[in-house]
Amino acid sequence: MNGTCTKSVLTDSITSLSSSRSLRSPNKGASSLITKTYKQASNLFLTRRLPEALQVLEPVITLPKHEDDEEQQEQPEAKDPAPIATASKNARVKVWNLYITLLHAIVELGPEEGKIQFGSTRWRTLAAKARDGSVWEDVVRNGYHGRESRVDADVIANLATLLLSHSPSQTLNQQRLETYLATSGEYTFDISDRFETSSQVSSDFHPTPVRANGTNTPRDLNSRLKVIELYALHVLPRNEEWDYAQEFVSMSEVLDEERRELFLQTLQSLKDQRQEDNDRDAELRQSQLEELERERKTAEDRRLEEAKMQEERQQKDTSKKQHKRSDSEKDYGIEDVGPISKPTKQSVPQGRKGREAQAGGSKFSRRRQGSKRPPDSIYKRSMTLVNAFQQLMLRTARSMSDSPTVLLRTLLFLITLLVALGRRDSREWLTRVTGIGWDRLKQTIGMGTKVSYI
Repeated sequence: MNGTCTKSVLTDSITSLSSSRSLRSPNKGASSLITKTYKQASNLFLTRRLPEALQVLEPVITLPKHEDDEEQQEQPEAKDPAPIATASKNARVKVWNLYITLLHAIVELGPEEGKIQFGSTRWRTLAAKARDGSVWEDVVRNGYHGRESRVDADVIANLATLLLSHSPSQTLNQQRLETYLATSGEYTFDISDRFETSSQVSSDFHPTPVRANGTNTPRDLNSRLKVIELYALHVLPRNEEWDYAQEFVSMSEVLDEERRELFLQTLQSLKDQRQEDNDRDAELRQSQLEELERERKTAEDRRLEEAKMQEERQQKDTSKKQHKRSDSEKDYGIEDVGPISKPTKQSVPQGRKGREAQAGGSKFSRRRQGSKRPPDSIYKRSMTLVNAFQQLMLRTARSMSDSPTVLLRTLLFLITLLVALGRRDSREWLTRVTGIGWDRLKQTIGMGTKVSYI
């Protein structure tokens, strides 16, 4: 079994070496073309001419199109790779990093500006690559022959950062990083990356295995540390994988004690910060719910108060109407008037009949009102006067007994009156005034009689 696995690994490595050497050996024109393309696209990107930069860069990073698609399906191994796959490592990393940065800038334009520069459909297609993570598959397929373990660590770090910025879910990002970390640490005899051009390949090379942790050089170590940092401190916390992140950092062979302790402290601080944010959000939601409840209660109390006031107002209006109706019935004698008998059929004109009915009604009403109280007898009226005089005398006697000065004032008034009447001129003045008063009273009575008669 082990012999079969070793043979398979050697076969894959030799096949990869031969294909890589065949792709690199034709000429140096491809490398120089890629370098020139990178410089031109970089200048366009720096001047914010994003559509032109993407247009210049796409022919290098995409697979060439063939007219005979059926032949490609029958012979998939004959399909030509993208030009970027034949470039050196430095050129390959620069081109892919520029493409990822360009894609990030395109997404940051937004729908309105993106529609102006790229068109609505084109911008949505480019933005979807960053949001759903399909750009990762494009990079692996077009730049590294579909082999995840051969992707450069710097490119992996930029891809992970792009998905962290724009992907709503970090599940795909976590899966891709785990696949890379698992496959890039395996032993392999693929030494195709050791050769920059065909002129550097000699016939007596000795293949050397890569380290199990994928850190052959200090630069590889820094790149892998960056990938581990993104995975442990950014992607896993976004997916709420706190325990797994701590376990991964504790068991990592790449991290030394100092970095391991620093990563664990950072994880703990991030977890505490997340907990504080969650508590703050919960308090904010609770306060908002309480505020809404208070507003609801206030509105309900106001509504009940308005309904109560409306009901009281209606009751007052109803009582006023009933009071007015009772007053009108008392004033016009509606309650005392009985049913009116039907008039007899006589040939009387309509106008005369109406006037007679009104006159009859008024006479009938006056009779009814007059018949309410029969006139008092002479005896009752005499007794009423005697009782009134008796009450007057009693009140006078009581007031005199309470205050004797009243009697003195009365006597003084009578004496003064008698003295005044004893004088002749006073008697004549009183007689003249009385006569004038009687004459005016007679005239008033006469005028009233004439008016009543008219």
